[in-house]
Amino acid sequence: MMTVLTSPLDILSWTIMEIILVICVLGNGFIIFVNGYYWLQNRKMVVCDILLTALSTSRFLLHFLLLMNSVLDFISPEAYFNRYRMEIVFFSWLFLNIISLWCNTWLSVFYCLKVTNFPNGLFLWLKTRINALTLKLLGMSIVVSTIFSVPSAISYYDQKKRCNMTGMQPLNASQSKVCKDINTVFLPLQLCVFSINFIMNITASILLLTSRWRHTRNLRKSGIGVKDLNTRIHVNVIKPLIFSVFFYLIYFAGTIIYATHIVNRRETAAMASYIMFSLLPLSHSVILILTNPKLKTSYARILNFKWRAS
Repeated sequence: MMTVLTSPLDILSWTIMEIILVICVLGNGFIIFVNGYYWLQNRKMVVCDILLTALSTSRFLLHFLLLMNSVLDFISPEAYFNRYRMEIVFFSWLFLNIISLWCNTWLSVFYCLKVTNFPNGLFLWLKTRINALTLKLLGMSIVVSTIFSVPSAISYYDQKKRCNMTGMQPLNASQSKVCKDINTVFLPLQLCVFSINFIMNITASILLLTSRWRHTRNLRKSGIGVKDLNTRIHVNVIKPLIFSVFFYLIYFAGTIIYATHIVNRRETAAMASYIMFSLLPLSHSVILILTNPKLKTSYARILNFKWRAS
């Protein structure tokens, strides 16, 4: 995405976007480093850590790609319209974004099934098999999404040939739109993947919130009180979950606005929508670092080292 920087608001939006991308790259790079370090020490990794590492790796590559693309756009705006570069960036973004979405979704589902308890046959069956099923389901989700993208890719390259034919104009307005914006052909696929992941993620989060809220309420009714360690742990789990759901709603809204061309791609409003769906990976990475025991401990050690060094 590229917005012409012609006003202070444009410059401010671009600066905010770059800061978000840099923080996402650093945050996810930190998660990859910590999990990689523990893996080298123990030579094994549990399912939850595998999902977390896969999620952070896809986000790191995704945001590093967007950061480099944005910097190049700023340095050389005319290069933005290079067709081959646009295709490379778009297809890389699409693939990495699909992986990131599915990793995030299955991480939420995994955590939901591990922590919550509901008297449901299917739920209990999944709960006992989630360790073995999660990675298989993740792989199947990515493969199926990739397979479903093939017809869109074929359609795009077919219409691209029509656009490139000398003296031949596109047959209709939709083909003319494809010639200008690669995203048009892949819009149904994106909306389908985004919607499925959104429904699954929100459902898992709501079930988890409901379970934790009921458990906390039962602890309070039993007279243990909020000062009890177990109660405080559950309250601390609920807070980041609420933030995650909130930012996921913003992410979905921003994605719909940007993908469906409600705003012009060259306007500052497009940058604002882009910032909206970049807040989820940013906030989620921060929440993971502050709530995951290993990540939190490693981050505290770094801060302590810097404090001593200063």
